[in-house]
Amino acid sequence: MTSETTSMPDPGGWDAALTGAFEILLGGRPAVDPAAGYGVYYASDSLDEFLFPNSWATPGALVDRESRRLPDPDGEYPFSPWAWRFDLSGSLFRFDADLLAGTGPWGAGGHKGPRPFDDAFVADLRTVSSIDEAGEVLVHGAELGILLGRHGVDLTDMECKKLNGWLSVLLRVATDGTATDAMRAATFTERGPAHLVSIRDMSAVRTAAEPWEASLSAVAHPALRDHLRMLCLSEEDARSEGGFYCGTDHWPWADVLEAVGCSLVAGWGFGESQAGVAVVRLPDESRAG
Repeated sequence: MTSETTSMPDPGGWDAALTGAFEILLGGRPAVDPAAGYGVYYASDSLDEFLFPNSWATPGALVDRESRRLPDPDGEYPFSPWAWRFDLSGSLFRFDADLLAGTGPWGAGGHKGPRPFDDAFVADLRTVSSIDEAGEVLVHGAELGILLGRHGVDLTDMECKKLNGWLSVLLRVATDGTATDAMRAATFTERGPAHLVSIRDMSAVRTAAEPWEASLSAVAHPALRDHLRMLCLSEEDARSEGGFYCGTDHWPWADVLEAVGCSLVAGWGFGESQAGVAVVRLPDESRAG
């Protein structure tokens, strides 16, 4: 997964190359607003489909602010999210409205049967949560961890397998709260020039979608330019490899982030939009990251 150009004679040149590239991706806007805090979230339909039971979804792990790596279910591949460290306490968990209400497939008459938690858990959850536009309940990992411990809910138990698809997660990628560090993480450049994706790692696609093929020609660092081209493919080309850049136009999970006060800065999609990563401006009270 290394590129043809793995280092630069001037270490400061790498930072300058990233700054210039990020300004291009952000439409010429500077990537840093010192008055704001920024974060990165990763979401995946396939992750949600097999989320539970889960060895890391414990009260202690969710409350802990120490970042951690999560088990890699896929094996190494270009732009693998499992190279990141995650902040589980800042991650967002989304409960389906029918799950909480015990309606639809839930409850005595539904094929899913009883929920793995009771009404007291639901009542406590609603006191620390937000509601998105679909009526689903959103809670940060730190608050969820406290409730799991208080009510004895065990998301590592096999009974919780039936929650898959009904309780989902947007994982918070660990960053330092700055826009620059958020963009580094979201573009898979945080580990430096030795870890860029080479065109040779891709099976077929060699050019970015327009206007990005032309815009990225201004990136002076050739390996960085090619790396970012692979993150700016057309949606059709990104179905099999690489990613497509949606900027602030549309990101499938943007409504979830907006419900907790975040605003989309830059988003990428992978596959047929089954997965994605987004840089967001955090609510003012979350400036520390």
